[in-house]
Amino acid sequence: MTTPTHSKRRAVRASLAVALLGAATLAACNQDKLLKVPTPDVVLPGDIASKAALPSAFASAVGDFQLAYAGGYGGQLPLLDYNEGYAQITALLTDEMLNAETYTTRIEVDRRATTPINSTTLQTFQVAQQARATADLVAARYRDLDPTNPNRAEAQALAGYMYVMFAEGYCNGVPTSRVLADGTFEYGPPQSGTQLLTTAVAKFDSAITVATTGGAAGSTALNLARIGKGRALLDLGNYAQAAAAVASVPSSFVYVIQHSETTGRQNNAFFAFNYLEARFTISDKEGINGLPFVTLDDPRAPVFAAGDVLGDSYEVGFDGSTPLFFTTKYFDYKSPTPLAIGAEARLIEAEAALKIGDVGTFLTKLNAARAAALTYPSVPDQTSPARPQPPALTAADIPATLAGRVDLLFRERALTLFLTGHRVGDLRRLTYQYGRATESVWPTGPYQEDNPDKQGTNYAADVNLPIPQEESNNPQFPGGQCINRSADIK
Repeated sequence: MTTPTHSKRRAVRASLAVALLGAATLAACNQDKLLKVPTPDVVLPGDIASKAALPSAFASAVGDFQLAYAGGYGGQLPLLDYNEGYAQITALLTDEMLNAETYTTRIEVDRRATTPINSTTLQTFQVAQQARATADLVAARYRDLDPTNPNRAEAQALAGYMYVMFAEGYCNGVPTSRVLADGTFEYGPPQSGTQLLTTAVAKFDSAITVATTGGAAGSTALNLARIGKGRALLDLGNYAQAAAAVASVPSSFVYVIQHSETTGRQNNAFFAFNYLEARFTISDKEGINGLPFVTLDDPRAPVFAAGDVLGDSYEVGFDGSTPLFFTTKYFDYKSPTPLAIGAEARLIEAEAALKIGDVGTFLTKLNAARAAALTYPSVPDQTSPARPQPPALTAADIPATLAGRVDLLFRERALTLFLTGHRVGDLRRLTYQYGRATESVWPTGPYQEDNPDKQGTNYAADVNLPIPQEESNNPQFPGGQCINRSADIK
């Protein structure tokens, strides 16, 4: 097999990208925000001094959230060409994506061996903290200047999601500092996942209250907050409360973060890392325990070999040896990244039913989630229709054992919520809520043992991301170290 140069590979993929450009078809597109914020500068309280400034501030909050959660392409910090968002970096940490290039900082994440001095995860952490702080600030300014505006509820909900992501994706000990009116910092102490999630629930409750008073205009923010609250309560082990929180969410609900080809900051980072740069590939049974995402080729997570479109000489990634697989979920610069969908609400209800042994409701809710799931074309062609939803399960598909039913639930979650930042929280929950041994859940054993260029190392023990060493500058965070690296959120 002839391995092409990186520049030639990128040129071919760029040509493919141009051929495939076009906005993906969106459900409920009127609720999505197309962002045009040109810089990632921190929004200061003094910048939002009047009601007239609120729309721009809200755009900044959504723009910062997009970069933090869904990533970008083209660089946001000096000398960096890419921006992995939370969704990309946690996909690499779990069994969704596999490293297909040579950068040691990304190999660390993929190999479950991330150090606090990792520059890649530093950028992701900093941008996430910025998004959290901006959303908190903007929600507070709406409270003071335009308290009944539904945008207040949406900003508050986005802040809540950032707290959830810190709790799910990072070690116990994430601080949450804030910028004061004079531009100085009020440093926050390290917090456990439980503390972060408790704060998130309060923020979602606030968003729900504001959105409810807004009537129809607040419906998008209302359902976004309800799903976020259900997700946080699920992480906390409050299954019945989680189901109650999402019970009113329509199965058809879709809230996506929309991307654009206008600037690198707005590009879809999954497309950039997978198609354009061939740095990440879709995993298949990664590290013994990983799900067979490639083999399954489920309509919720469709995958195809790069050679099927680019030719035999483009079957491997940037490193010249890792088999390269694409997903049609994110196949151009503008492919939207789902944040919350109605199918997730039904999966939360299914889990609550499973916890009390209600197998009938468990099956019904799984099928409701299947019927509502977002699906995608088999090939990266804008004109091709999405594949049908997966067929309904029957009673015969429900395993007889509790362990088998848990396997089924988390497999359904993995496919329905593929590459949306949920998988890391689910793998952790399998340990601290379902009692499974860490190394029976996470990728383990020899690292890429079939890859001649990466043989000789093993997966390490990470089940989350560390706090970057730079946080040691926080006077309330002596040593800048995690409270613990446990899968548990305590």
